[in-house]
Amino acid sequence: MTDKNLALVLLPEIYGCNTFMNDIKTIYQQRGVTVFCPNLWLRAPFPYEKQQQAYDYFRQHLGFRIYKDIDYLLEELQAAYDRVIVLGFSVGATLAWRCSALGHTDGIIACYGSRIRDYLDIEPRCSTLLLFAKYDSFDVTAITKVLRQKKNVQTKIFPAQHGFFDLHSKTGNAFQAKAGWNCIDKFIQYICEK
Repeated sequence: MTDKNLALVLLPEIYGCNTFMNDIKTIYQQRGVTVFCPNLWLRAPFPYEKQQQAYDYFRQHLGFRIYKDIDYLLEELQAAYDRVIVLGFSVGATLAWRCSALGHTDGIIACYGSRIRDYLDIEPRCSTLLLFAKYDSFDVTAITKVLRQKKNVQTKIFPAQHGFFDLHSKTGNAFQAKAGWNCIDKFIQYICEK
């Protein structure tokens, strides 16, 4: 990764900007990428054992409508950087998916965005990589079949559980996460070379 004029926007899971997000931020900053991880929660991150509380907080205080606020940030970044890419996880992935139709980003990477299935009418205006966990709470195969029909969309299913990228969580899977990061890095490189 050598494109220093790349902005990477991280959108976290329901827990907020936790250690997992900070790890990702550090990795990409060490590669010379400018990374933003907006704290939409406006509070400290939730611990993993407070999953229901984190989910309730997200639903009550943020919801998937907050993608419009994220898009304002993306529009500002688009004016300042050669490339803007959004990398989201779980609810952050669904928010990234919603932003993909607005035209203020060069690429979207959405990891196990299970609620994307509620927004199948979206037509991305940028290159979009959707990475799913095979063992999730919905019929992943059926949804990816629909998503693959869309222009600009690539999908990949990993034999893992929801949350597999996060090695701090109980569903983290080092082998599948490494394969996922390889896909992400290739996608980012592709966007930077366009």
